[in-house]
Amino acid sequence: MTQASTLQKKEALDIENGHSQERTLILDLGDVLFHWSTRELTALSPSTFHAVTITPTWGELECGNITQDEALEKIGEELLLQPGTIQEALSQCWKTLRVDEDLINKLKELKVEMKGCLKIYAMTNIARDDFARLKAVLSNWDLFDGEFTSFEAGMIKPELGYYKHVLDQIDLADPKSAIFVDDKVVNVNAARSFGLQGIVFDSPTGLVRQLRNKLYDPVTRAREYMKANAHSNHSQMENGPEIRDVFSQFLIYKVLQDTSIISLSPPGASTDEVLNEIAQAGREAKTWNYFIGPPVGTTKTFPEDVDDTATALLAFSPPAASANPVLDRFLANRHCRDGLVQTYFDPKRPRVCPTITVNVIRVFYHYKRGADIQNELQYVRNILLNHGYVDGTSQYISAEPFLFFLSCLVEANPGATEVQALRKPLATALRERVGRGGDSFAVSTRVLACQAMGVWAGSDVSRLKELQENDGGWEIGWVCRYGRSQKRIGSRGLVTAYAIKALEQDAQGL
Repeated sequence: MTQASTLQKKEALDIENGHSQERTLILDLGDVLFHWSTRELTALSPSTFHAVTITPTWGELECGNITQDEALEKIGEELLLQPGTIQEALSQCWKTLRVDEDLINKLKELKVEMKGCLKIYAMTNIARDDFARLKAVLSNWDLFDGEFTSFEAGMIKPELGYYKHVLDQIDLADPKSAIFVDDKVVNVNAARSFGLQGIVFDSPTGLVRQLRNKLYDPVTRAREYMKANAHSNHSQMENGPEIRDVFSQFLIYKVLQDTSIISLSPPGASTDEVLNEIAQAGREAKTWNYFIGPPVGTTKTFPEDVDDTATALLAFSPPAASANPVLDRFLANRHCRDGLVQTYFDPKRPRVCPTITVNVIRVFYHYKRGADIQNELQYVRNILLNHGYVDGTSQYISAEPFLFFLSCLVEANPGATEVQALRKPLATALRERVGRGGDSFAVSTRVLACQAMGVWAGSDVSRLKELQENDGGWEIGWVCRYGRSQKRIGSRGLVTAYAIKALEQDAQGL
């Protein structure tokens, strides 16, 4: 049993037996669970109403130090408004008060899933009378294990004393186990100063997603996603149909080494047929094209290519006796003038792609034939040193696939001095790209490449965790594209597999 599977089983048993770590969620109420609108406001303009609610006097009202009548009288003097007008504006806004029942139900579901290991508390800046209105709007407060109001505490957010008061009351032993949610960044930052994890509320959907990402182990969730979608972790054409392709399957298998989640077979194939096809890929080398079945979104016939073939050989490593004749075909497929291995086994498609060339080099070194591919290695070296990868290629969308596949080459060949000569410039290139954003595929490949080259990528690891969806998989990342139409091809399964590998390695300190 692998270390990862052992940890997954232990975590499942811990949750089942109620031994999971206690977690705490502290929620703001206004503009998170409760909402009111200024669209129907006529007594004051929305901007003037906002000015009323940010005065120091309003803060004194929320601290419970003065009555509402006293507050409105004083604010009227400060802003040259009639207290009655302010009162009318407040009444108009309170009439629009609503509670987000759907979000409350999702939070309740989260508590049930956590099997008693999640406590939820309310922490709000609010006047006494206004809190009574909230109580009337939401009749059932069983979501909360406790409520903390500014008028009772005599303090308001972001005053540090208010946070200390709440943390002392709930007897929180480990602030890092708690999550604080508020729609105002200043309030979240104050919570972070105590060591709490902070979420600036943007939307209910975004909040639930971020909570799941913080409360659950991302790798366990991701592996469950891959299992749930076994044999269906295929690709998607931009604004188009699903694409059943071998390429994503080869890459997934290369990092996860799990035959139960991939398929090289057409839809409807039996489990035995799927497994036999995979086993065959490990026994006997052959040339491959991108598609499982008829091509989608491109020409009716699609040639076999060196990228899919090289990736298959790297993933399944069939015997050299079987692979060498295929590699000989690579060399016979060189451009007649440049002397570089071309992408397609088709003289009508003379293409050379730097990223694909890296995979060609990788497979030759894998089969101890690096000497045969030195012209291509020099080409890739020039691309790296002269930043010829920064805009991607006609087949690959971003710079990251080139750098990632190149890191795989360097990592796999520690004894090849000509390959190791690329390590330093590759590490420099990766440092230049850390934190540049990009979609889930760009981020996950960048993290993996940095880990292989010993380059810090902590900001990208954090970003990768944020991109995990509620179902445990990662949002679609755009991997490659059609050369002619430039339609992008993306995959959730591939990105999820890469994220699993990256996060496992991050946990191991790699």
